[in-house]
Formats: sequence, structure tokens, C-alpha cells
Amino acid sequence: PGRTPHIHYKIKLKGQDDFTTQCYIKGHPQNDRDGVLRGVRDERQRASVQVDFKPIEESKAGELAAKFDVVMGFTPKA
Repeated sequence: PGRTPHIHYKIKLKGQDDFTTQCYIKGHPQNDRDGVLRGVRDERQRASVQVDFKPIEESKAGELAAKFDVVMGFTPKA
């Protein structure tokens, strides 16, 4: 309750600090009210963590698929 649906990712590399991020469902109505997502002030960065979830063809259970690229050191295009 209170948060838009999202998925947490934690990446661990030997000898490095852990990296944690989240991805969100692009276009979900609760996104505009989510404090964490709204806290990403740069529009391009905010867009980079919102992904399309699409139905998997021939799925009998209604599974969805999405592609979420984790980029270490985001550099927005000028």
C-alpha cells in the first residue's frame, strides 16, 4: 500500500559495494503518486527505470515480460 508496483534489483560484484535499484511499470496510474519515483528529478533518468510489461504470447497463466537494462553510471544524452 502506498507504493506503485515495482521490482527491486541488487547487484553484487566481488570487491565492490552492492548496487540496488528498482524498475517500475511504465504508465501505471500510481507512478505519479510514488514518492521514490517522483524523487528522481531528471526526466530521462526517471524514464530509464520505467519499462513496458507486455503479455507473453501463448501464456496460459497470464505472465508478462519486460526488459530492464541496468546501467552503472547513468549519463543522460545532452
